[in-house]
Amino acid sequence: MLGVLAAAFLLLVLLAEVALRLFGAVNIHYYAGTRTPGLHRYPYGDVPINADGYPDEEFTRSGTKKRIGYLGDSVTYGVGAGYGYRAPDLLQGRFPEFDHWVFANVGERLEPKRVLSQLDMFRLDAVVYLMNLNDIVPDGNSAQAETWIVEARGGWIGRVDTSLRGASYLYTYLRLGLKNIMQRSGYETHGMQAFELAPKANQGVIEATAKRVADILDVVRSRGPRACVVILPYEMQVSKDAARTYRELGFSWEEGFERGSTQQLLIEALRQRGVATFDGLQAFAGTDFKVGEAFVYNRGDKVDWNHPTRVGHARLADWLAATPEFASQCFPPRSPEARDGRD
Repeated sequence: MLGVLAAAFLLLVLLAEVALRLFGAVNIHYYAGTRTPGLHRYPYGDVPINADGYPDEEFTRSGTKKRIGYLGDSVTYGVGAGYGYRAPDLLQGRFPEFDHWVFANVGERLEPKRVLSQLDMFRLDAVVYLMNLNDIVPDGNSAQAETWIVEARGGWIGRVDTSLRGASYLYTYLRLGLKNIMQRSGYETHGMQAFELAPKANQGVIEATAKRVADILDVVRSRGPRACVVILPYEMQVSKDAARTYRELGFSWEEGFERGSTQQLLIEALRQRGVATFDGLQAFAGTDFKVGEAFVYNRGDKVDWNHPTRVGHARLADWLAATPEFASQCFPPRSPEARDGRD
């Protein structure tokens, strides 16, 4: 009897897999892509992986240009845009007198040991942290850090997720449904509460995050390089159409979030510590984008309000390039002296 039930269950799974493969509307490969040594390929574009393991062309360590390292997570990596269309790539074209190198990965958070290792190994002259709002998390030893609904970044769950996402249609659809339930319940895709969507209720978490970032960048600056933060917005903050769409889908956030209340708290806390901070929300002022125009929205297995498209990255790069304080506070000082080429 158990054998019959198991066979029937397996048949249903196979039928569901085939049906979703033939008739499903979700592009399950959008985020998973295909990965080969030296190149990650996605529907939105390719991302090269250099010999040092970073999502960029090869770093020319013998070059004479001063070096700017861009830190961040999946947005900096280029999810939704691809290599050549990310804000750091576009800034390379605007400020060709510097080398603009990307140090980022999907799901990566700012870690002091890693940052200082990159600083020393690659002899960076400046560090720009492109901060995603979902990087706002509590300290590891705080009570709020224990508010996991699910932890899928490591362990066997993470390994299973990595192997099945983008490979199994049924799993990817089930995963999407679970993520939507989590987000409608006030959780982020990393498993903890979406602290950034309720800044008044989580001001302490925002301040703790700002302190961690400032502590790391203080060490960077103490060694000579410049360091600054660019805070990246969410789609419902730059588009009334997106905000309306997400509400209709059952997602919610605290009053004032759309107008940048989370960014305001972060900026105040960081600037009190002397960290040059720039509000990327300003890059989208003056244009009421349609949902999915400047951000990914629903092109893959996620309701995605935090990954800019090529349009979004271009808007951000244009604004940063046109803001004199960004170059003067974030980039190395211009000087006639060039690197001596020694590493």
